[in-house]
Amino acid sequence: MLALATGCGEASSDTDSTCAEGPAPDCAPLYAPTFDNLYTRRLAPGCATASVCHAGDGSGGLGWRTADEAYAALVDEGRVMAGVPECGELMERLTATSADWQMPPGEPLSAAELCTIRQWIAAGAPR
Repeated sequence: MLALATGCGEASSDTDSTCAEGPAPDCAPLYAPTFDNLYTRRLAPGCATASVCHAGDGSGGLGWRTADEAYAALVDEGRVMAGVPECGELMERLTATSADWQMPPGEPLSAAELCTIRQWIAAGAPR
């Protein structure tokens, strides 16, 4: 479910802002909410392999062959708003209900994995 908020970002096809409603901050994460865990447990195996979207040049220009490349694409390029998990394209796409906007396509993440990502962002999205 997406929530509207002002000042959070650009409009998308799924909502009027890039602020998404996510798990409460006191949710139970699937694993320790660090970028290294996120990369090795979700991004590398589920997003950056040759058979999925973000290998090589990847979909939307996002190639996540290395953790540094993935971090730069997410945080340095503004798809994650450090400290504000409800805003930013990453959480918006992970919580989208529209099939053409949802990531990963066709297989929503579990509440525990969304919680992990939300907590990492809330902590300032450290590398």
